[in-house]
Amino acid sequence: RRNRGWRGRGTSANVEAALALSILRNRAREFVRDSWAGQRILDVLVSHCVGTGIQVVPNTGSDRADNKFRLAWEEWEEASDAEGVMNFGTMQALAVRSMVEGGESVLRHIDLKTNGSSSALPIRLLGLEGDQIDGSYRGEATRLGVKLGEYGQRKGLYLFKHHPGDENLPLTNAREASFVPWGDLIHLYRPQRFGQIRGVTWYAPILLTGKEMQDLTEAAIVKERTQASFAGFMKRQPGGINPLNTKEDDQGRKITRIEPGMIADIGEADIVFSQPSGQSSFGEAYIAGMQAMAAGAGITYDQLTGDLTRANYSSLRAGKIEFRRLVEQVQWHILAPRLIRPVARRFIQRGMLAGILPVRRDGYRFDLVMPANEPIDPKKDLEADILAVRAGRLSPQEFISAWGRDWRKVVADTAAFLAEIDKKNVTFDIDARRPVNGQATQRVEVEG
Repeated sequence: RRNRGWRGRGTSANVEAALALSILRNRAREFVRDSWAGQRILDVLVSHCVGTGIQVVPNTGSDRADNKFRLAWEEWEEASDAEGVMNFGTMQALAVRSMVEGGESVLRHIDLKTNGSSSALPIRLLGLEGDQIDGSYRGEATRLGVKLGEYGQRKGLYLFKHHPGDENLPLTNAREASFVPWGDLIHLYRPQRFGQIRGVTWYAPILLTGKEMQDLTEAAIVKERTQASFAGFMKRQPGGINPLNTKEDDQGRKITRIEPGMIADIGEADIVFSQPSGQSSFGEAYIAGMQAMAAGAGITYDQLTGDLTRANYSSLRAGKIEFRRLVEQVQWHILAPRLIRPVARRFIQRGMLAGILPVRRDGYRFDLVMPANEPIDPKKDLEADILAVRAGRLSPQEFISAWGRDWRKVVADTAAFLAEIDKKNVTFDIDARRPVNGQATQRVEVEG
């Protein structure tokens, strides 16, 4: 009987999104703009998922081909933004930021005509928000602005040329959308149901809690300010002037105010002092609300609030393990297959057509290096990782990549460093070939 009034709809993911897509998106953006908690959640997720940028590292098996790829890629990264403002790492962060906040983001491939002004490969990326998808378009096999083929295969998007919320839209064709093929687009969102074709803001589960926490905090502040206004009141005979009558401020608005230390003369008999209450459950409610918001956003309580008073190494590590699992899912299920790899493949294809990259029968294989997970206790975490490598749980390449580094570059830099200090007969304590704390180290002679 308690569940008698509980009703659920059997609608599809796209019907649910169509009913609330813009409302949730606009509320989430307002929450991020007006709330420190909303801004903090966004910063934490973006900084851990992208950091300074997911690296594309060539792995063709040929040092010459790898160097060609690396130099061309690094040059293109700096010029990748069609607007000429950001590099590729910054565009990754902004694309993820828009996806988390608004539910989805779009990157459009732009092929430029070569004009000789730049040696970088003439392809660019134009970043768009999900608002520019014309969700009202009703064409053949089109839903929510997404054109679909057989089995739901994506064919393209209908995009507005300008953001529909821009106040300076041109008067002509301001609201007309044009079709852009899927091969020229990257549509970034987190699918949560099969068949879902548009993204929903990640703030949807916590918007109500977030607003209520804002209201609770404001009410607590007003309460404390009111209680600090310890006032005494003098009673006057009926007909006397009431000093608490509404007055007008500089702008003509009526106000009634009780100020700290105020003695209000409202009678001639005796004085009555206010009795502020010292009881409050704000602290417990605040912690519970913030814990709920953090859990709903997929981050930890200390990441949201910065409160480490109840934390220790074990609790921090346990919480971060769960959080890192979420980050890895976002990186390898969304960002790698739907953003980084498509951009790198298009770069390789256009690079070989333009002659910037030599044509190779095997193409250009590459690896992805994700941002490093900062250790809670560097010494303990590093020792555990070294033991994992020695036990075969991790390869040396995975170990170095987990710290956000290209293992080939680390090996090359280390070899160059050791060769230079041997040449000049200089000794450093960081030389891994030397004993540590008097312990003997094992040297392995490698032939060739």
